[in-house]
Amino acid sequence: MSIPGPTGVREADLPWVDIGVRPGYNQRYQGFFDKDRQIGARIGSLYAEPYYHSPRHRHTFQQVRYVLSGKMKYGHEVYEPGDCLYIPEGAYYGPIKPVDTGEQLHFADIQFEGPSGIPYPDPDDVVDAQRDLAKTGTFEEGVYTFASGRKRDAYEAILERITGEKIKYPKPRLNSYVVLRSAGFPWREWPAAEGVSVKDLAYFFETGPNIKMVRIAAGAELPASTPVGHRAVFLVEGNLAFDGGSFDKLSYFILPSGEQYRPMQAESEATLLMIGWSTLGERVPLDLF
Repeated sequence: MSIPGPTGVREADLPWVDIGVRPGYNQRYQGFFDKDRQIGARIGSLYAEPYYHSPRHRHTFQQVRYVLSGKMKYGHEVYEPGDCLYIPEGAYYGPIKPVDTGEQLHFADIQFEGPSGIPYPDPDDVVDAQRDLAKTGTFEEGVYTFASGRKRDAYEAILERITGEKIKYPKPRLNSYVVLRSAGFPWREWPAAEGVSVKDLAYFFETGPNIKMVRIAAGAELPASTPVGHRAVFLVEGNLAFDGGSFDKLSYFILPSGEQYRPMQAESEATLLMIGWSTLGERVPLDLF
């Protein structure tokens, strides 16, 4: 699989996916994989029903989650729209439940390879492995039960089916996830382009991720640029024109390292969640553009 270059997709054009690993949610996402560019990432949305439950668990990759609507409970803590969570590879998190507010829990979910270099699994392989396992065992409450009665975390069972090996988790660099309350961060004007403002949420490790929010006034644009490190972009609000196409709220973009992308012009005021990271040994810059 390869990526043709800087690419955007509209969530509305993507199919719904329910792989049955955790009860009570559906999602739309796009996997971006390119071995030559060392890109392994998934960008998408998760929509949770009131009975959604995800047990305490961990992954071999890192994640950024941004609450778009509703509220979600991680352990005893409750997070609301505008809260951004960074979940490092190897660190435990959860259990996760929606809070019953009458509004569906919906959050952006961006997953990508961590600093350990363990490859991020292709989502299509995850779906195939889940369906294969479901032929002989059962998925319930985030746990897979083999025909023998042995129980395993659902995602661990899937990943081990894909790789044929027992999971080896990287030693976590942080002992837990980090919560970034984006509403408390100030916007700063970006001096290189009129009408563009930035919130600097966090920068982690030598490989990133560098997590920012970008606001583009209607009619303004984020200029063309050649990034150092890969970029995952989630359109939180508004409409953008990019690379000859028009993209509405909940569209996603991948901007590969070292490849110039065209300007992103706001057709209406637009807000982006932007994550920069590197698997190529570059030092991701403080400014992503």
